[in-house]
Amino acid sequence: MRPGEILPGAGPVPEPPAVRRETVRIRNTGRHAAYLGSHFPLVDASAALSFDRTGLAGATVDLPSGATARIGPGVEVELTAIWRQLR
Repeated sequence: MRPGEILPGAGPVPEPPAVRRETVRIRNTGRHAAYLGSHFPLVDASAALSFDRTGLAGATVDLPSGATARIGPGVEVELTAIWRQLR
């Protein structure tokens, strides 16, 4: 092994376990589609997205890594908020 060399492990990296899950109803009150990314904090979402942000500190949308949820104008959706234990 040389200095700075990285040796990848076998298989995928395990995902940290979910600490808590909660269903959230989100309505887009804006004129344009809004997107929520898999790693974006829900409390910092667009003001055009109407939902109760109380108690959502540290939560993200339960989506595969790098994915987004599109919410069209005037559309209401149910998404799962997830809190993960950071290592």
